[in-house]
Amino acid sequence: MSERRTKLRVPAFAAIAAGALGVLAAWPAYLGARAPAADPLALVTPAPVKPDWRVRDAQIAFLEARAGKVRGDMLTPRMLSAEYLQRYRERGDLGDVLRAEHAARRSLAALPRGNVAGEAALASALLTRHRFREAKARIAGARRWRPDDPGLAAEEAALDLEIGDVAAARRMITAHRGEVAFDVVAARLAEETGRLSEARALVERAMRRADAIYDTPAERRAWLHARAAELAFEANDLAAARAAANGALAIFGNDLRALTVLARVELAAGGTAEAEDAAARAVAIQPNPEVLGLLADAQAARGEAAAAAATRDEIFAVARLGDALHVNDRLIAVWEADHGVRLEEAYAIARRELAVRDDLYAEDTLAWAAARTGRWDVARTAIAKALRSGSRDPAILRHAAAIAAHAGSQTRGVARPAANASPCAGEFSTR
Repeated sequence: MSERRTKLRVPAFAAIAAGALGVLAAWPAYLGARAPAADPLALVTPAPVKPDWRVRDAQIAFLEARAGKVRGDMLTPRMLSAEYLQRYRERGDLGDVLRAEHAARRSLAALPRGNVAGEAALASALLTRHRFREAKARIAGARRWRPDDPGLAAEEAALDLEIGDVAAARRMITAHRGEVAFDVVAARLAEETGRLSEARALVERAMRRADAIYDTPAERRAWLHARAAELAFEANDLAAARAAANGALAIFGNDLRALTVLARVELAAGGTAEAEDAAARAVAIQPNPEVLGLLADAQAARGEAAAAAATRDEIFAVARLGDALHVNDRLIAVWEADHGVRLEEAYAIARRELAVRDDLYAEDTLAWAAARTGRWDVARTAIAKALRSGSRDPAILRHAAAIAAHAGSQTRGVARPAANASPCAGEFSTR
């Protein structure tokens, strides 16, 4: 990093710092003026948003300049890994995920034993790449050094859910019941087992807590609001979903998750122009198959046939070229199966995904693609494996009901939950 570039950044840092000090000076006075409330979290006023994303590149450049200059330095590459991964969450550049993984491995090479933060950093990068079992092994290694760390325990429970081990996740969550570090993963378990009200309450609590802390990254705060929007959408509470998604975007305007759920909400509500706008903004951040599919659906609903066809061609291009990390494979297969296009390709992708990522969602994707291509024996076997976890995910239940109906063996245990699932519920990027 040149001296000139360093000097040019100083006014920007100073301006951000001055603005932050100004809003923080007023914040405690406002807190003191609040009326008492029964819920302690209701007393907590949201902190001003920290514009940390504005200095992300400068922070990364500073750390990159330091990296490798001190022999045995494990701290700088670990910090660099976290910054790369945060920039990926903010901008969607998958190259940052690879950079984060490389930096974490450099930290561990410098200090192989007892480097808990390095293990956690590598686990985060592997999780983002959907290499869940490797990530879990890293978290397990970190927990050997810190067995009582609730954050690491929560990470392990979250990874158990990703690989479909609902029983293990439930045991861990039960053992840590009430601990704030578990709110988000406990909400995920509640969602997957059909307890949406509980899931929404847990995410609301986590969201209020994160909003009260100025140092919480803006993207993280927005993520929790977007998660609240997803759960409201699954509950067919469109007004709450729209409000939560817009709340996320007020915190961090480029939040991909919030734009995705907002596009879904507007499509479900018949607001095709608003859906097209939200989806187009999401595509500008990261043109993944999910948001491209939403954009194509909105364009088709508005009678923009040529634009919709062009957008669908982009989805096919993503499927044909693929991305180096294969994080979009599932989204491609589900979209093609849902829309009845390129079904043989969807089935091939689903089989490839299962070989790489054998979790309940991979089984569900294979089941749905198999059903859509008439491979009913494969579909029944795969959906049985997906249901074995105990998941009550609405999409899985809908697929299970369709497969059972074809076999002429609908039962209340499969068909009724699917029939009662929200008509708004859909696939989300976490899957």
